[in-house]
Amino acid sequence: MEMALIAAGIAVMLCSFWFLSLKKLTADLAVAWEIIGVVLVITGVISWLFGWHMEFQEITEPVLIGIGLAGLFFGFEFSLLISRLIMRNQELAIDLFMLLQERERESRKSEKDLLIIMPVRNEEKNISGVLDRLSQPEIQVMADILCINDASTDASGRIIDSYPCMQIRNLYGLGYGSALQLGYKYAVRNDYRYVIQMDADGQHDPCNVPLIYEKLQEKNQDGETPDIVLASRFMEGSSEFHVSVWKRCAFGLFRTMIRRVTGRRIADPTTGLQGLSRSAFAYYSQYNHFDYQYPDANMVIQMLLLGFRVTEMPAVMHARADGKSMHSGLEPVGYMMRMFLSVLAVVFRVKGFSSYRHGLV
Repeated sequence: MEMALIAAGIAVMLCSFWFLSLKKLTADLAVAWEIIGVVLVITGVISWLFGWHMEFQEITEPVLIGIGLAGLFFGFEFSLLISRLIMRNQELAIDLFMLLQERERESRKSEKDLLIIMPVRNEEKNISGVLDRLSQPEIQVMADILCINDASTDASGRIIDSYPCMQIRNLYGLGYGSALQLGYKYAVRNDYRYVIQMDADGQHDPCNVPLIYEKLQEKNQDGETPDIVLASRFMEGSSEFHVSVWKRCAFGLFRTMIRRVTGRRIADPTTGLQGLSRSAFAYYSQYNHFDYQYPDANMVIQMLLLGFRVTEMPAVMHARADGKSMHSGLEPVGYMMRMFLSVLAVVFRVKGFSSYRHGLV
């Protein structure tokens, strides 16, 4: 029985990682199954080491193993079904909210080639300061601004309406990653050449926008421009930015993973302030090409492995002044587990499947 538990636990962990790599299982459910697998292995090992024997009246061991395997099988089938529904629901919701926005606004061709996209979720205390800066003439002349209001329950929507920018109102919260993907789809449909994504909480200083825009158009010695510009908090020339000990450990882990797999040194693998060329955001806009929850180091390593040109530049950033971060409370623990699994899954997926490397999966 003990060996059956250990074998079942290992099988559960391998299967959950396999389905995550194939994008058949969400990261949250993959983490849950990994925890179940670990518990099964630990239970089996402890029982074997200490000689504990599990006895069940009127149920033989083969029957019990059969029941357990059946339970795991139907559990995985149910998880795959739920994952498929969640992923499709996110995609359909993005398209629906896009259509609703197009119905409300008269379609027009912008003369600007840069779109700034900002997901907004209950940021009434911070959004005014950010939009004040983005409404300055030096930024208005080069960029359109799109705020994706992710079902805010405070006054964020009314505040956004008082500024010269566009707003898409989600009927319910899609999450940070899906809100960004909605912005990418908008940029593709409206023929923008560049996108700069930034947060609405005031951490990303709008003074970075002209510099990122300039960097996106800067050619290297081969005459090529970047596909992705990462605005870094940890390069020479960046403003001082304090991070907690656990975040430093996370950044160190992700930097090491990226360097080992791609050979590139990325100073800030989780920065949310980024500039994207059309080829990059057009790729992200496609179904299942972008993490709908936490697109961080996993997306950076994906794009590097797929051959996109990624560069970094120092940036000015500030600590959040008001409101609640999406990485508060116990959320960082779950985030670390999801991101670690997601990075491994991306590496396995891109390196293991040639069709994915050619953009067919």
